[in-house]
Amino acid sequence: MINEFGYCSLDYGVAYSRDSGVITCRATNKYGTDHTSATLIVKDEKSLVEESQLPEGRRGLQRIEELERMAHEGALPAVAVDQKEKQKPEIVLVPEPARVLEGETARFRCRVTGYPLPKVNWYLNGQLIRKSKRFRLRYDGIYYLDIVDYVTSDDSASIMVKAVNIAGETSSHAFLLVQDDEGEYVFYAGEKKTSGKLIVAG
Repeated sequence: MINEFGYCSLDYGVAYSRDSGVITCRATNKYGTDHTSATLIVKDEKSLVEESQLPEGRRGLQRIEELERMAHEGALPAVAVDQKEKQKPEIVLVPEPARVLEGETARFRCRVTGYPLPKVNWYLNGQLIRKSKRFRLRYDGIYYLDIVDYVTSDDSASIMVKAVNIAGETSSHAFLLVQDDEGEYVFYAGEKKTSGKLIVAG
C-alpha cells in the first residue's frame, strides 16, 4: 500500500482468482469517516497449477504401488541414455611459438574438440602448470596460458598442451623464446639447450 501526498493506492504484485472480491478503502480522522469500494475480478487462465497432481484415493495409492513394483522388477520402460559417439581429443588450433622480451607476457592458446569434453593441461619443460599469480589459465571456448610480468631469459622453454578423455589423448608443443637485453635467447629442443642471437628481419 502506498500513501503519498494524500494519494493512497493498493498494488497487487501478483493476483490470483482467489483474490477476487470487494476492496474497500476507508478513511478516518477526528471529524468523521468515509469509504469507497470497488470490485476486483481476477480471471483464472489455468497457467499455474496449484492443486496436487497426485492420484487421489485408494485407486491412486494402488497405482503408485504398482509403479514402485515395476521399477523394482525392472519392468518400467528404459530411459534413453546419451548415445553420442565418443571422440578422442583433437587440437584444432595448435599453440604457436612465443617470442618475447624479458618482462613481457607470453601467451599460448589452443582449441580442443572431443567427446566427452577433454581435460586440458599445460606443461612447462614436462612439469604440470598450475594456476597462480605467474601462470594464468582461462577458457572461453579457447584455452589460454599466460606467463606474466617477470618473464626472463631463464624461462625460455618447451611448452606442451595435453588433452585427455576416455576416448584417447593428444598433445602439441611450442617453444617459448625470451630475448634478453643483449639480444640473446635460449630455448629447449627436447633435452638439448641452445642459445644464440635473435635475428629479426626488417
